[in-house]
Amino acid sequence: MSVVEHIIEYVDGGLGERLAGTPAGPALGALLASIDVTAVPNGSVIDYLQASARQRAHTDGVYLGAVASTLERDASAGPDSVACLAEPDRYAADEVRAALVMTRRQGWNESEFAYLLCRGLPVVHAEMLVGRVDRDRALVFVQHLAGLPAELVAKVLDAVLVAAPGLTTGQLRARILKLIITADPDHAQDAYERALAERAVVGYLNPDGTAVISASGLPPDEAAAATERIAGLARAAKRAGHPGRVDQLRADIYLRLLDGRFHHLTRAEMIAALLAEATQTQTPPAEVSTDAAVATEGPRFPGADSVRSDSTEPGNAKPSTTEPSTTKANNAEPDRGHTDSADPTSAEPTSAKPVSAEPASAEPICAGSDHAEPDQGSPRDHQPAPIPGPAGSEREPVGSVTGIEVRARLDSLAGVNELPGELPGWGPIPAQAARRAAARQHRGQWRWAVTDHEGYLLAEGLTRRRPTTGPPGHHAEGGIVELAIPATVLARLTKDPPPAWAGVIGDIATQYQHTRTTPSTDPNAQPGRRLPGCGLRRYVQIRDRTCTAPGCRRPATQSEQDHTHDHQHGGPTTHTNLGPGCKHDHRLKHEGGWTVTQPQPGRFIWISPLGRRYHTRGEPITDPEPEAPPF
Repeated sequence: MSVVEHIIEYVDGGLGERLAGTPAGPALGALLASIDVTAVPNGSVIDYLQASARQRAHTDGVYLGAVASTLERDASAGPDSVACLAEPDRYAADEVRAALVMTRRQGWNESEFAYLLCRGLPVVHAEMLVGRVDRDRALVFVQHLAGLPAELVAKVLDAVLVAAPGLTTGQLRARILKLIITADPDHAQDAYERALAERAVVGYLNPDGTAVISASGLPPDEAAAATERIAGLARAAKRAGHPGRVDQLRADIYLRLLDGRFHHLTRAEMIAALLAEATQTQTPPAEVSTDAAVATEGPRFPGADSVRSDSTEPGNAKPSTTEPSTTKANNAEPDRGHTDSADPTSAEPTSAKPVSAEPASAEPICAGSDHAEPDQGSPRDHQPAPIPGPAGSEREPVGSVTGIEVRARLDSLAGVNELPGELPGWGPIPAQAARRAAARQHRGQWRWAVTDHEGYLLAEGLTRRRPTTGPPGHHAEGGIVELAIPATVLARLTKDPPPAWAGVIGDIATQYQHTRTTPSTDPNAQPGRRLPGCGLRRYVQIRDRTCTAPGCRRPATQSEQDHTHDHQHGGPTTHTNLGPGCKHDHRLKHEGGWTVTQPQPGRFIWISPLGRRYHTRGEPITDPEPEAPPF
């Protein structure tokens, strides 16, 4: 049959419906084998791709079941018998590694993964066999649930297993961690402290001769602050004219901070040293401009000389290469001030305006703006006064820590409960770590967000009030603390606030009540301006949480404000026409052939070049409240 005849058959035969309706297993395998993928029409090729992924998950499930069954066999019973042990023999993994030609470490890891999945989490394995959960997602379940109490495992699986096929591995990991911390905060805190006690730094060589320095078991708030300090220095050096890419600058700064070359240098002296090195050495061909680097940031398919295993999930640490699956952290640099250049269609809805409150005495602050000079979450207004150093240089304040963004429920920060917090781009953290991170950032921007019963934004604003407890140890300069609180919880706390937090709660309650009657400011008041004002920018960041593209977890504060309907083609600068877009996905819209609509505020539809529609919406700010019991 010719290619043309194949195409006619696939179109007339409803290929997409057949692929979607055939369950994973022998029937789907036979159907896929009978199809010439090169003749599949554009409108059905995604159906073929998704069906192939379901079939691969099924095949991986069969394979892992075979590994687990091999581990349980009683070798002393003879080759013609079917005899199994209650648990694998000490050397059972050696049978697997020999049969599959693996190293001892690889064979052990594969055997452990298969056994924990098939025997410890059989419902997850069953989802693999029907093609709904693939190997990478199954690995996330095993990594986080193996060894936990059975009732906790059951609670987590009930909450996330059905949603797992629609979540990236990063989203799945974050959701599982949050559930574990919420359900058993004592167990989570014990595990955190055990890991903290095992903190370490290791170094090793890559196959290409370069080296890796890795630290593990670090407090997440301190790790985030250290990472942001390096990123801020890299951005400053780039703005000062350094020709290297930002990722290269991060690596250079990281190494120089550790090996002593930057010891006792001021920020200005560090940047000057980097610039001096750049002028003394020729830039190698691999070092291209930032704009050119964007074009090569993904895999180079034709004639690629290297293959990147890249999940592009911010905050996902790269596991050992001997583990069944590897990921790579996304260190993409947030773009600053990228302009609209395309004209996607947009359905302009009629909706209520956002409710935003600005404290009457607050100075103008615009943290996380595309055009801001300070680092992430470090507004100019909150920069510490420079400390004079030798020869008129400016020194950073002694004992200060770089500010970061931390999100947490206000009642958790106040010690009312142990609900987890979050470091955007990293993931959930125990309540105790969130309290410490927030306490350090009394000088940062404190945002509040009141939510409805589904956990979505009702109103937001800034508070200048701080709890009366002092910051522990080193204080941070700048940063963002987001205080999330359901409206019902705010009402309860207003009546009986924790003493140290009475001023903060009272201020938020007053502002929230004011917004419900006469909003003090309208973030949409200037729809014709090119860039959103601080209030509108903050509202969209809090509402949408991350970049709005499918699967992207880049924090909204590190993303650009993208006009759904381009400003240059008449799109207004309002909350109904704005959404965060990371550097890559902003360009994906303008240069990659994708279009975006926002039929309702905060609800986006991304349409691919092949015509597929992907619906996205930011995660709830707080967990949905349980339904009231029936009378």
